[in-house]
Amino acid sequence: MVKRIDSVFVPVTDLQRSEEWYMKVFPFRVVYRSGDGNYVGFRFNEEGEEVKTALTIFKTDKLPERIHSPFNFYIEEVDGFHTFLVENGYNVGEIHSADGMRFFDFYDPDGNTLGVVEF
Repeated sequence: MVKRIDSVFVPVTDLQRSEEWYMKVFPFRVVYRSGDGNYVGFRFNEEGEEVKTALTIFKTDKLPERIHSPFNFYIEEVDGFHTFLVENGYNVGEIHSADGMRFFDFYDPDGNTLGVVEF
C-alpha cells in the first residue's frame, strides 16, 4: 500500500551551486548523495520520527520546460519568508491571495519555479 510521496526531484545544471543555494534558503540537511555524484537529497532538519517528503536535486544538461510549479512548500507565515527572500536578493514573485490561501512563487538558480503557500 502506498503511504506517502517519498521524494520530489528538481533538475539542476550545476549540482554544487544548487546544493549551496537550497541549503541557504531552506532548513535542510543532506540525507543522500549518489555514488555517481549526480543526485543530492535533502530533508527538513526537524526532530521526530515522522519521515517527511524529501527534495532531491539531480544534475542534467537540459532543463524541461514547465508552465507551473510542480509542488508547493507549506509555510505558516508567508510574509516573513517572502521578506527573507527579497532581502537576500532571490528572484521572488508577488504574494497573491485566493480561496483562503496566500502564496507566491520564487526561482532557484536554474529558473525552476518553487511555490510557497499558507492556508
